[in-house]
Amino acid sequence: MAYALVGIGVVSLAYGVLMAVLYPAGGFFLVWLALGAALAAAGLVERVRLVVCAVLLVLAIAAGGLCALIMTTAAARPPVGLDCLVVLGAGLRPDGTPSETLRYRLDAALAYLAENPDTTCIVSGAQGFGESRTEADAMAEYLVAHGLDARRITKEERSTTTAENVRYSSELVGEGSTVAVVTNDFHLYRALRIAHKNGLPGASGLAAPTNPLYLPHATLRECAAIAKDFLVGNI
Repeated sequence: MAYALVGIGVVSLAYGVLMAVLYPAGGFFLVWLALGAALAAAGLVERVRLVVCAVLLVLAIAAGGLCALIMTTAAARPPVGLDCLVVLGAGLRPDGTPSETLRYRLDAALAYLAENPDTTCIVSGAQGFGESRTEADAMAEYLVAHGLDARRITKEERSTTTAENVRYSSELVGEGSTVAVVTNDFHLYRALRIAHKNGLPGASGLAAPTNPLYLPHATLRECAAIAKDFLVGNI
C-alpha cells in the first residue's frame, strides 16, 4: 500500500506540474501538487497514513457525488429549431483569439447553427484580466471566420461571471424565445442551474467536449465550484 500511495502521489505531482505549464490560469494546479505531496507523505510516513487516507477518502466520496451530477448533463443536446443559443465566454489566448476550451464551445455552436439556419446566437463575455479585447468580440470573429453570417450573432460584452453571462444575455433574448446554453461538458450542469435562476428558466443545454488531458483538472475544479455555489446559495 505504501508503494501505491507514493506512486499515485508522484503521478498527481507530475499532472499538477503539467497543468501549471499548460493551464496555469487560476492556480488550481496547486491542488494536484498538494494532493500528490499528501499521498507521498502517507506512503513514506506510517504515522500520518491513516489520517491522510481518511481525509482523502471523504473528499473522494464527495467529489464522486459531484462528478455524478456533472455527468447528468455532460452529453446534453438541445432540441432542434431553437430560437437562440447563448455561448458562454472563456479565456482568450495572449494574441486575443479564443482559448482551446472556448474553441470547443464555439465549434459546438457552429455545428448546431449549421443544422438550424433560423437559430441566432449570443456570444457572452467581457474583457478579462490580461485580455486584449472582449471575449464576445473574439468569439464573434471566430464564428464569422468559420462561415457564420454575422447577422445571426449578437455580442454581450459586459459579463465577467457565469451568472452575469446568463443575466445579461437574457436581456437580449426575445420574450418567449427558446434558448440553449452552450458550454463545455464539465461546466454545463452548474451553468444550467445558474441559468434557471438568472433569467433563462427554460433553457436547455448544449455540451461541448473538452481536451481529455484537461478534463480531470477541469472536472475537479468544477466540483469545488459547485460545492461553493451550493454553500452560498447560487445554485
